[in-house]
Amino acid sequence: METLGDILVGGANWLWWLYEAVISLALAAFGVIDVVLNPVLSTVLRVLNPIGNVLGDVVYGVVSVLSPAWGLVIISAITGVVMLFMFKYTSNQQAIVAAKDTIKANLLALKLYKDELRVTFLSQWRLMLGIARLQWHMFKPVVIVLLPMLVGLSQMGIRYQWRALHAGEQAYVHVYMDEPLSHEVALEAGAGAEVEVGAMAGAGDYAWRIRATEPGVYTLKFLVDTETIDKELVVGDGLERVSVERAGAHWVTQLFHPVEALLPSRSAVSRIEIKYPDRESWIYGSDYWVLTFFVISMLVALVLAPVFKVKF
Repeated sequence: METLGDILVGGANWLWWLYEAVISLALAAFGVIDVVLNPVLSTVLRVLNPIGNVLGDVVYGVVSVLSPAWGLVIISAITGVVMLFMFKYTSNQQAIVAAKDTIKANLLALKLYKDELRVTFLSQWRLMLGIARLQWHMFKPVVIVLLPMLVGLSQMGIRYQWRALHAGEQAYVHVYMDEPLSHEVALEAGAGAEVEVGAMAGAGDYAWRIRATEPGVYTLKFLVDTETIDKELVVGDGLERVSVERAGAHWVTQLFHPVEALLPSRSAVSRIEIKYPDRESWIYGSDYWVLTFFVISMLVALVLAPVFKVKF
């Protein structure tokens, strides 16, 4: 029993080491890719985000007459149809069909000629080649569709992931910088909010507690030494878009927070954040909206693929 226990413990330790090694390699690979892609994607998103903001305002202005749940369902269904057509016209449909036929033929050969060693090995080799070709032909349309999809998801996120402050509701505002105690920082709330507590200096930030006063879109002004930095504040009860964070020119931040202009590159401030509340709903609430979106859009694409003769 002790030997069996030692084997099980050793196997578990080996699996854990393998898991940590895979995670470390994945993080290292992402770090390299991030360094290479950040200058490109950051520049591209500076162009795409303003376009996405305009289109998002138009789309959500149209569906604002519906409940948030029905608006999400309709947008998800339309997105599924759009992605279906984009995949069809950016992919080599004939090559995908040919690759799938190769896979089916060799699977059948493996079943029919399982006693023929030479045929079995040859069919396995052709099967792997067919799978590789299929993945290659799927790669191009997925890459083309990916960035517009992410921009669209970011527009959904700023409306479904968080909600605007209600009148009378409190929230915390944080200004992050490397050495906060070496700077003079002040907040001018103006209309729409009152400062209740702050500024409170932390290890890497200054924080204020504010209270929203009346619905609308307002501007908070932060005075950092001789620099003045604006941050949008949204108060309301509907499906208003909210900008949780204003930050610098990293593509991930631009993707998740597309509304406001980037902070100046030489600013002492690295980012400004308002702690907006999560939106509560099992359908369109924080994090749940992503599940609703993918389920509906994928179902619509799968159902309509035979109708529009799309192969994938």
